[in-house]
Amino acid sequence: MKTGSEKEKSKPKLLIILNRFVIGGQAADTIPLAWHLKNDFKILILYGEKEKDEIEPSFLLHMYPGILLKKIKFLKRSLNPFIDVLAFFHILSVIRGFKPSIVHTHGSKPGLLGRLAAYISGVPVIIHTFHGHFFHSYFSKRISRFIAFLERSIGKITTRSIALSDSQKNELVSEYKIFPASKIAVIPLGFAFPNQENSEALRESFRKKYSLKEEDVAIGIVSRIVPVKNHSFFVNIIAEILRSFTASPVAFFIVGDGELRKRVEEELSQKKVAFSNTAIDVKTRVVFTSWLTNIPEVMNGLDIVALTSLNEGTPLSIIEAQFFKKPVIATNAGGVKDSMKDGITGFLIKQNDITTFCEKLCLLIDDKELRSTMGKAGNKFATVTFSKHKEVTLTKNLYLSLLEERGIFL
Repeated sequence: MKTGSEKEKSKPKLLIILNRFVIGGQAADTIPLAWHLKNDFKILILYGEKEKDEIEPSFLLHMYPGILLKKIKFLKRSLNPFIDVLAFFHILSVIRGFKPSIVHTHGSKPGLLGRLAAYISGVPVIIHTFHGHFFHSYFSKRISRFIAFLERSIGKITTRSIALSDSQKNELVSEYKIFPASKIAVIPLGFAFPNQENSEALRESFRKKYSLKEEDVAIGIVSRIVPVKNHSFFVNIIAEILRSFTASPVAFFIVGDGELRKRVEEELSQKKVAFSNTAIDVKTRVVFTSWLTNIPEVMNGLDIVALTSLNEGTPLSIIEAQFFKKPVIATNAGGVKDSMKDGITGFLIKQNDITTFCEKLCLLIDDKELRSTMGKAGNKFATVTFSKHKEVTLTKNLYLSLLEERGIFL
């Protein structure tokens, strides 16, 4: 029988590389996943430098202790060939020192630099997860085509790719031809959702903080304020709803921050929509909250959660909203349609169809019973579909099967 130290030494080493360690889907999914896998693998997580408007979710490290993380300060979101080369060599150095059996990358730049470094270092198993992609709506068509070309090229040295939904897999295989179907495993995100015993207290806390009255219907969008999230469309929706679509008192919350915040504020001003950073009042019906870390409080405080993205992998805010029994309304982008049930847990709207978006949103605003029915259905759907146990099991089995294929017997 192996001793504890012998078991630790015999564990296969797993190196995970993230874009950044910030509030969002990657960290919220990966940190708990690593924690659940640490009894079977020796794990190190590399991550890049955050943006100025982003916040590190240090609370995750308190919830899931014992995870080893290391920052690569040269791994940044911005494109800079010199800095990117430095990041590559730092990643290469870590791989050669850590000697992992598996390198698992998340995000575009870690996917490119990390997989190249892993291949050069002779890592047996190289895996990449597509949380989203840059094949449209981020850059010009020429740059998007070049990114797709790079992904096809780097795909040749990738042992397996993970798609978060069947729709995403179809995009990667059929639409953009990045991978053959045989090289893609579908593993949905998984979340260990908190209990809801104190939901009423959390709701009261949020609504008191922002001076919401009981009759106010609170509608929130939770995301980075960047082009692909299409907050300009949300501004148009706000203006339409406040002007003519409903007699019910409504309040809008923009939760998050990002490079386009000033522009979104200007667009609201141009439409003569008053906004605040603090609270709702008679004239001000829009609040910018910036980043909030107490997501259960946010989701309990809101009545409806919206998403207006042009491109999505698996939207964390939509999943969280449904778990917290909130109906959702979202544009049909990427994996959104796999993250909700149209007409049952909320409404899925065609891109740029502001009329239908406002009509369906008004149905939710004016019908409390419909919000309750869809919210309950959303909770059932999210709990079953986005099970952490399921994700851990599928990921562990994938790792072990690929190691066995490479002749690494455990």
